[in-house]
Amino acid sequence: MKKWRIAGIDDSFSGDFCCLVCCVMSGRNIEGFMYEEITIDGLDSTEKIIKMLRKSKFYNQLRVVFLNGITFGGFNIVDICEIHQKTGIPVVVVMNRMPKLEEFYEALKNFEDCHRRLEIVKRAGEIKNLGDFYVQLSGISCEEALKMIQMNSFSGKIPETLRIAHLVASAIVHGESRNR
Repeated sequence: MKKWRIAGIDDSFSGDFCCLVCCVMSGRNIEGFMYEEITIDGLDSTEKIIKMLRKSKFYNQLRVVFLNGITFGGFNIVDICEIHQKTGIPVVVVMNRMPKLEEFYEALKNFEDCHRRLEIVKRAGEIKNLGDFYVQLSGISCEEALKMIQMNSFSGKIPETLRIAHLVASAIVHGESRNR
């Protein structure tokens, strides 16, 4: 029987430094971690995530990738459709609350390439309420996404892979893990 795994990616940053940490789990077991660095407010998070996933020994066994939002390192916006298209792995963006979209769009106006960033945001699609959290999806249905989230949520509503990725990324940047 082929083993399948779930990945969760979160960031932490301070000053000019930002890291992405990916935690890979199978059931309740942590199988491994991946690491990349991205540019604060850049546009390299999508390519770095694709690179991280494709070079991983777990690549062919990943069933879903959870992301903690579509922005990392400030406004380094992730193109979830491109990740799914170039890896074949469904992507689920998990958010605790509905983002304040007006404030978000207003902040994007400060970037010279705001139109490009807005296009990436639009490609991510509608933000859907799944009860205790909000999601954006690529390559997976709401029903399947909810099932995968529930399968990987052990101590709260957030998938364990995201919780652990957050703790590790925070420890790398700040010297110790910080709670959400």
